[in-house]
Amino acid sequence: MRSQSPTRTLVLTLAMTLALTACSDDPGDTDRPTDAGADTSVDTGDTGTSPDTADADDASPNADTDTSPDADTDPGPAPGSWQLPEAYFMPAKMPMTLTHPRPEAAAWALSKNAHPGVHWEIPIVVQGGAWPFRYAITDDGGATGLTIGEELERSEDDGFIVHRSTPEYGTLWWEEPVEGTYDITLQVTDQEGATLDVAVSLKVGTEGWLFVDPVAGDDANPGTRDAPFASIARIHAEPDEGFKDHRVYLKGLVPMDPEPGGTNISSGRMPSVWVGFPGSDAVLEARVGQFIVSGTDFTIANLEHRHAEDFFQDDGGYFHMFTVYDNTHRVLIHDVHFSRFHGNPQNVDMGNSSIIMFTNPAEGERNHVAVVNNLLSGDNGTFTSAYQLRYSVFEKNRALGANFKTSDSATWAIFYIKGGLNEFVSLRANTFAEGNQWPRSANTSGALGMDRARNIEFAYNRLHTDYTWDRSGALKIWTASPATGSSWTADTPVWVYRNSLREQVSIEGHNLDDVAEGTLRLEKNILDKGTWPQADYIQASDNLGGETFHDEAMNLLPAYRDAHLGQRGAQIAVPVD
Repeated sequence: MRSQSPTRTLVLTLAMTLALTACSDDPGDTDRPTDAGADTSVDTGDTGTSPDTADADDASPNADTDTSPDADTDPGPAPGSWQLPEAYFMPAKMPMTLTHPRPEAAAWALSKNAHPGVHWEIPIVVQGGAWPFRYAITDDGGATGLTIGEELERSEDDGFIVHRSTPEYGTLWWEEPVEGTYDITLQVTDQEGATLDVAVSLKVGTEGWLFVDPVAGDDANPGTRDAPFASIARIHAEPDEGFKDHRVYLKGLVPMDPEPGGTNISSGRMPSVWVGFPGSDAVLEARVGQFIVSGTDFTIANLEHRHAEDFFQDDGGYFHMFTVYDNTHRVLIHDVHFSRFHGNPQNVDMGNSSIIMFTNPAEGERNHVAVVNNLLSGDNGTFTSAYQLRYSVFEKNRALGANFKTSDSATWAIFYIKGGLNEFVSLRANTFAEGNQWPRSANTSGALGMDRARNIEFAYNRLHTDYTWDRSGALKIWTASPATGSSWTADTPVWVYRNSLREQVSIEGHNLDDVAEGTLRLEKNILDKGTWPQADYIQASDNLGGETFHDEAMNLLPAYRDAHLGQRGAQIAVPVD
């Protein structure tokens, strides 16, 4: 069992602060939910900022994520089985496809390299399939001590066996890597028994690693673990030294672009792997600079990334923290805490301003993007604006105490699957239900949204957003505008199932006649307050709406628990035999 990350304490502090604030007598807090017991189903690693384990669950008896400070204590044998009875899971909508790690990744990718004696971890990310999965190591290749989070944690709770995510679930890690080369085989099994083999070729060595430590380092050093750089100035200034194919470990507070004019980190000429050193509370702080991703196998993981507090964009242009260009494949954003994004509302009417912009290539597609286990807090805006994604996953991301200052009605979701041909994408187990603020204006955005896409699944998400106009609400879907050269039919649908939602679902294109019947499929969702839209192209079954079914943390209220827990909505549970 891995040791608790210092950043888990950060998330616990945020959750406890929100709970205290929500209970205050300040009238300004009356519209904010009291979410200390949020059921998040979020899992990440614990070597960097971990947005998964600190919801103070004791306040909510129905919560299904253990986030107490001693969550790493061995609870003993879990009751029940990881495999659920037929009525308690959804059949696969798309085949299981491996998103990360990919065997064709570059030799220098994080998924293929570890440093001796430094905790190494990667998420195993699968698009499609009947979730939740079971992960197993079938051959460790001699990597003694290699561990994987196999199953959801389970415990009995008032007549149910409740399944909870933990920091380990779906993560492969090695606490003390030993120098050598290892051929590892994993297997992922879904609820229907389908399996997917995952091959990991791991090299443990010191070559190709750079270390940055502002306290113990010196820029005259070679940048090794024992003699780290003090900043990333040399990486900026001297790309010809051969740093491009290296991996960077960061400690403490590291300025991303220390010069007043700002300097970008370009993956075409600088390292494409940026990771927080385990236990160091690494923070990468930006001003004008951003990541320009134009090559394959980009990774940022296990750290906090934010804008400097006194920086505000004011040049009127589109503004991003990451711009992912062209046909870039294999992008991993994992365990990153985005605590301050100053792209909004300063960029009024800049619809594409977002933390991560996946640009619209002139042709081709972008494969195997994994945005998993990340945390949004503080001043924030649109998280992703995405074009041309295939076989990609947005999973177990979480907003906690975020103030979403979106400014343009053209971008109407925080996770926005936007233009081009987005296809074979899973948005699964994301949580927006904990003390977040939404602007009360015509430009209010929802949590998840899609436009001009097909073969997309929205599943097991827990979303609570304000409803102030037709395009706002928890989930927003545009159903009548297929991309050029593609069609959107019942054979290429959008599936929306097992979500817990409040307050509204907005589905546009209702009056258009060219949308085929069965194009949009809604099943076993729960919608508080709002009513489900109806149209010929909507195929709906077993959805609940029109009442308040959940508490403020989006857990089922006692009156509905026996009838619906584990069968509708996002919570995973089965009755005790």
